[in-house]
Amino acid sequence: MMPHGGAILLPIILVTTGWVSSLTHDGCDYARLTGPAVEILTGSSSIPFMHIGMSAYRVPQFYPASNSWRVAYSSDCRPYSHPSIIEDRAWVASEWLNFSSIVVGGTVMMFLWSGTCLTLRKNYWRSIGVGALLAAFLQLCSFVFFSTRLCHTTTKTFLDFEAGREIELSETNASSCSLFFASKCAIASICLWLAAGLLILMGEYPRPVPKLIAHDDDERAAMIRQKYPRIRTRMNARPNNSQQNHSQQSRSLA
Repeated sequence: MMPHGGAILLPIILVTTGWVSSLTHDGCDYARLTGPAVEILTGSSSIPFMHIGMSAYRVPQFYPASNSWRVAYSSDCRPYSHPSIIEDRAWVASEWLNFSSIVVGGTVMMFLWSGTCLTLRKNYWRSIGVGALLAAFLQLCSFVFFSTRLCHTTTKTFLDFEAGREIELSETNASSCSLFFASKCAIASICLWLAAGLLILMGEYPRPVPKLIAHDDDERAAMIRQKYPRIRTRMNARPNNSQQNHSQQSRSLA
């Protein structure tokens, strides 16, 4: 029997699902990149888009049968050739914020799961709610990735990008990053952690059910009668053997 009863199950499900959602990615499916930045990474001006992550990217392939560009998700991710040049402050901050949210969310999940067999004090219960909200906030801040220079550059060559030279183009011709699979899973984890944190902080504290320990047979029998009143009424209604024997002896004497 769980010390806090079934009230702890819903926060456990929300936090665990949010943590799994934050890990659901393959490293190169965080955003969909379009514009001149695609030519910087691939060296080809014919590729219309690509999928990028915080540590690698994936290039689509052209299929003549359907006359379209598609991504083969069975292909391996390609690591960035010059990560020190591509990664700016926003990029590094996004990596650390995402990592911190996973660590905080995993810690909250472990504490909640320990509540299925151990008793959590009220202040610990509130701290778990604050931790869930903190994990959601850190994951939300990791979306600073979309403000990186690679997602807004107008240059088409790696040398110009490294030198910081930008071409004056209209906003429609500039590079852009949009949500993709991993970032959408991150949004799901934010919603789940936020729901778990609000449920814990705004709901009532699930008070633990005290466990009674019997020291002898009499106390054990009393605990059973207290827990199962039907058994007690049946035992009271049923005469014992000594009463039956006494009644039989009195009848024989009569």
